[in-house]
Formats: sequence, structure tokens, C-alpha cells
Amino acid sequence: MRYFVILLGFIFITSCDNVVNEKLDLGWYVGNLEVEKDKYLPFDFSVINDSTLVVSNSSELVEFKVEYLQDSIFIKSKIFEGYIKGVLDKGVINGVFIIESLDRSIPFHSVNSSDRFDIQFEENKKLTLNSWKFIFNPDLANESYSIGMFESIGNNKINATFRTNTGDYGFMEGGYKDNKLLLSTFNGSRAYLLEAEFKGDSIKGVIYQGNHSKMTIKGVVDNDFKLADAYALTYLKNNNASFDFSFENTKGDLVSINDDVYTDKSLVIQLMGSWCPNCLDESIFYVDYLNNNVLKDVEFIGLAFEYAKTKELAINSILKLKNEIGINYPILLAQYGGTNKKEALKKFPMLNNIISYPTTIFVNKSKEVVKIHTGFNGPATGEKYIDFVKEFDKTIKSMIAN
Repeated sequence: MRYFVILLGFIFITSCDNVVNEKLDLGWYVGNLEVEKDKYLPFDFSVINDSTLVVSNSSELVEFKVEYLQDSIFIKSKIFEGYIKGVLDKGVINGVFIIESLDRSIPFHSVNSSDRFDIQFEENKKLTLNSWKFIFNPDLANESYSIGMFESIGNNKINATFRTNTGDYGFMEGGYKDNKLLLSTFNGSRAYLLEAEFKGDSIKGVIYQGNHSKMTIKGVVDNDFKLADAYALTYLKNNNASFDFSFENTKGDLVSINDDVYTDKSLVIQLMGSWCPNCLDESIFYVDYLNNNVLKDVEFIGLAFEYAKTKELAINSILKLKNEIGINYPILLAQYGGTNKKEALKKFPMLNNIISYPTTIFVNKSKEVVKIHTGFNGPATGEKYIDFVKEFDKTIKSMIAN
């Protein structure tokens, strides 16, 4: 009997050894998403402990959860649906980045390194001391304009973003070398790689959006160019119309703008999605604003448009976002199974258009629309973000006073 027990113990220990696998060493790595055959979007990440790694894009730090299961490693966003699944062998991960609801899969591998591009970049003052006007998808039906913002961050590296009428591209990191500009970013939702070339005083290139889309870009120095007024893009078709909504909250209860709880209250109504990076930036700002200001008679409400394929998955995504960043205002499920803006607009026939998630609608105590703000200038936009914060505070105080 004694030998039988010893044998069982040996089998148990051996079995445990078979499932205890290699784990990532602490330190710096570069992850690579294959956006085209043999073309990679690199990003830096550091392993903090067995369960946490941090992706860095310039000054942006994004935490991911790390899980090990038999021979697989999972790197999961704390906010977004996307995750990396791979196999770890001698400190190298080979796998895929997956967003199941969008049926997207991008080949992924990592290397031990602390430099995403492994290039000795050069200084380019024309790039960093000017504002640049860009055309996205020039000469196509979906042509649009953007402002390129480039900032030197030491060692000739560049922090950059692109401001558009619908939001910004977040913190992109890279640099300039031999008339070429390279930038990339990854945060679990955003996955952009820019490859461009200087030709005289202009920039021409391509932005890859994961491996599902890419667009041509053209840029020139233009310190006077301005985007459309964010408060003029979305508006009521009839100035006398009222904004109305009625959707279920995450518990399945129907919530309407006409509920008693909103009587004599000003409202900040956020059209958003848990999958949307600009919405995340805006939501983090709202949480911070609410935590630092005692607001009487002002309520915040989120109306979520989710690409999750089922109602249950959509609600889970909303709750994940709320719990992770501490949102204490209600988020209602306005749509799931897709985020098509034309379908979204059908729910708000009083509006002329919906062109962006997020879009924020300010409603006063008399249930009159005060203003509508399209898109969001996040922290990556620097002074423009600060300007938005000041304007937002001014709007809230005006609604309270009236």
C-alpha cells in the first residue's frame, strides 16, 4: 500500500510537470502583427509579472492580462474584446490576434527587444515644428481630411497622432530616417502602421489598419488648416425638435429620457461603444470629471452601439468597460450585432446625421438640446484635448446655472 501511494504521488507530480509550461521572463519585448505578407506592425510591451504585461505607445501605457493554459498563452485586453492567443517557445510567442465578433485574425509573433523599429532615427524639425494637413484616401469617394501632429520625444523618436472630424488616432510612436516616416500603435483595439515617404515638402504613404484595411495618405505643411467645427457636424433637423431615447439598461430595464429620475435634470448623452478607443478616452475623462466635481441636477447617460453578435455578449462588453474604468452612470444598449451609423440614425430621426462614435448631446433641464459634439480629441492631441476639457466644463456650468 505504501508503494502504491508513493507511485500515485510520483504520477501526480509528473502530471503537474507536464502542464507547468514556460512563462515569459520579466523584461521588454516587441510584438509584431502581420498586416500584409512579410510586413509587420511593431509595438513595445514589458512583462511586469506572470499575469500582467504593459503595452507602451509613447507616453500611453495599456495593461493586458496574461493567462497560461497548458501549452498556450493568452494576452487579453482589460477593456476590449480582442486578445492574443499563442504558443510560447524559448521566450518567443507565435500566434494570432483575434477579434471574434468581427471575424478578424492577424498573425502575431514576439521577439526579445526594447525598440519597436530597431532603427537609429534622424531629427526632422520640419516634421515636428509644423502642423500638417493630410488627405486620407485622396481622389476616392471616402476622401477625408486630417491634421497630422508630430512631437519629438528624445533620441529622435516621434510621438504622433492624426486628428480627424471623428476623433484621433491615439498615441503613435516611431521616427524619421532617410526620407521615410514610420509610426505604429496598438492598444487592443487600435492597430495602425504608417509607412510614408518625404517627397520634397510633402508626405505620401499608407496607413495599415490591422490586416483588414489600408488607406493612402498625402500630407503637406499647413499651419493654418482647421478641421470642421465639432459642434456643427451633427444637429437637429428641426430646431424645435426634442431629443428622445428609450433603451434597456444592462439589467434589462427600459430607461427613457422621460423617466421621472430625469425630470428637471440636465443631461449629457454619450453615443458610444465599448469597442471604440475614442469612446474609451472620452469615458475616462467623464469618470474623472464626475469624480472631481460635485454636480447638482446633471446626469450622464451612455447609449451603446455594439458589434457583439448577441445581446448577452454586448451587455458583457458594456459591463467590462464600466467595471474596468469605474463608470458609475448608466449605459443603455441601443444596438448590437453591428455599429452601422445609418442604422443608428434610424433610432434618432430628429438628427441630421451620425458620423462618429462618440457623439455627445447636451440637453438642458427643459429637455432642449444645447449643443452636440461630434468625435473626441483625446489626450494624444495635447492642447486640443485641454481645449475640449475647458469647453466641456464651461458647458456643464452653463447648464447648471440655467
